[in-house]
Amino acid sequence: MPMNFEPTELPVEKEVICRRLVDGTAGRVFVLGRNKYADSVASTLDVEGFLDDYTREREYLGRPVLRLADVPADATVVSCVVDGRPVTAVDRVRQSFADRWLEYFALTRFAPDRFRPIDFSTWNRRDILENRAKYTWLHARLADEESRTTLERVTRFRLTWDLESMRGFVVDFERQYFEAFAPFAAGDVFVDGGGFDGQTTCRFVTRCPKYRRVYYFEPGPDAMESSRGALTGLRDIVFVQKGLFNRGGVVSFDDTGGPTSRIASDGGVVIPVTRLDDELSEVSFLKLDVEGAEVHALKGARERIRANHPTIAACVYHDQRHFWQIPELVLGLREDYAVYLRHYTEGVFETVMYFVPRRSGLR
Repeated sequence: MPMNFEPTELPVEKEVICRRLVDGTAGRVFVLGRNKYADSVASTLDVEGFLDDYTREREYLGRPVLRLADVPADATVVSCVVDGRPVTAVDRVRQSFADRWLEYFALTRFAPDRFRPIDFSTWNRRDILENRAKYTWLHARLADEESRTTLERVTRFRLTWDLESMRGFVVDFERQYFEAFAPFAAGDVFVDGGGFDGQTTCRFVTRCPKYRRVYYFEPGPDAMESSRGALTGLRDIVFVQKGLFNRGGVVSFDDTGGPTSRIASDGGVVIPVTRLDDELSEVSFLKLDVEGAEVHALKGARERIRANHPTIAACVYHDQRHFWQIPELVLGLREDYAVYLRHYTEGVFETVMYFVPRRSGLR
């Protein structure tokens, strides 16, 4: 199926609910979820309460926290679940509120100047529409049908915020980075770029117990401390408390967003960074989840990519442009890669592009 770049209008029924919410005629309004998007809705609309079936807390932002079953049937519910399971959340709301519900994606599309933008969406619409040829090139270059379908659906979602495009994806962190088409072998050297909590390295060690060494890069001192605890007892782990980048030195880092932290000129924290090429002489598998600095990190790994031809698993969801910038960069260094794309949540996070060496036999 070819890529579909045609923008769509917001469905009429959702536009009607958006208008009622914005002009104050929607009646009693409740928000599903408690996060920065829920905060944005509450600061803009007259919200009566928040819904959360998985907490004992009874108040949030000065309003009551209720269970979904306790909300009056004539209420309008806005689902602010954006990250992991937004489709699951919407399905739960739909069962109880028929046509009196809305997902945050539709609301921010209707009135983008009034509600907080969704993380990692700054360039979505403009980039997709202006760089159709690049997405078409990538679509043709992908190695299997699942990769092509993933690109079609994720791109469609990021272009239109139509959550139905994400139906069928599931949250699967166990499989993330570890697909059958990217096998490991005894003696592999694994680079965990952006280790965070150590769980990716734990999964690697379980799958490849005869590894030679793991290089674990994590610039945050708190994250590094907890990582050392999580990886206690594992052999041949080299901890490097630096971020991967295209040069050595320091950069400003905004660490206020948790999983959405990023390198930023106005960041309040200074972190040390380094080139992968300066830290080691061999790599078999390079995993990168470095909060939007993936392009910089790959530029700092040029020599290792050219010389070692490693498998690469790089997150591309932090910046819409990375969907084509990253394959252009990697394939510009070595053309002999098969490229795959997989997505591991129902929402914006966790799209991973794989570059698997094309060579005879398995590693």
